[in-house]
Amino acid sequence: MAGEPMEYDDFSAYCRFSPVALAVREAVRLAAVRHLDLAEPILDVGCGDGLFAGLAYPHRQVWGIDINPVEIKRAQATASYSTLICGNVSHVALPRGFFGSAVANCSLEHVPDLPEALANIGRSLRPGAAFALIVPTPEWSRHLALAELLGRVGLHRAATAYGNALDRVFRHIHLQDDRWWSDRLREAGFDAINIRTIVSRATSWIFEMFLPPSAMGWAVKKLTGRWIVAPVLRGPSTELSWKVIEQLYRVLPDGDSRSASEYLIVARATGRASGHSIGEGESLPRES
Repeated sequence: MAGEPMEYDDFSAYCRFSPVALAVREAVRLAAVRHLDLAEPILDVGCGDGLFAGLAYPHRQVWGIDINPVEIKRAQATASYSTLICGNVSHVALPRGFFGSAVANCSLEHVPDLPEALANIGRSLRPGAAFALIVPTPEWSRHLALAELLGRVGLHRAATAYGNALDRVFRHIHLQDDRWWSDRLREAGFDAINIRTIVSRATSWIFEMFLPPSAMGWAVKKLTGRWIVAPVLRGPSTELSWKVIEQLYRVLPDGDSRSASEYLIVARATGRASGHSIGEGESLPRES
């Protein structure tokens, strides 16, 4: 299709269990990481419900970690993981030098103690293992359609307030540029860092267009723990949404790398991550 790479099967799989807005971004992220050669076992940091790993790495040995026990329970039902850990990635005990690679799909920007999280992940990886992470750019919300429109008519404060409101909704803590992320990774014992942008301006605008109807899914998840109550009924609406998205990609501007919404970062573990002693109250891995 015209526009950013996205597979219908990925989009359709996500739409069964999540709002269209989220399915759009996740389908683009899946297309971005599939070309990466990630060795097993893979550590999925902030695994959530397990849908991403199940689509990205089927039939692979994957461990998942998430701080939310509800998401861990849902991930167990997907059978995407050989092992699941419920705990804080900054402090939970991970097997040292065990994983062949790690992936963090839009999870580390939410972690308060980021240096400890990166160091802990680094210690769990074999020397030379790849660590792929996706994080938002600092200006991700400034390139949304409404923010750009408000800016063009001189309502710059309103545009900033709109972006800040979305950051609060999505609980973003770390909104930094590529150099900042590179510095944090090097401090945590990673090198060979490669950074590129993904999620074009057109994709961001499409995501924004589908946000209002997705608000109902957000309310349902707060009440039930899941985005969609009856996935079996999503088929017809998924096909209709896909046709609309195809048409939107044909008319919306893609922009350039400066208007992209996310970074795809790939770094290599050096085996030089600092040590850490397990403190009181910290949990150990438990089998799924």
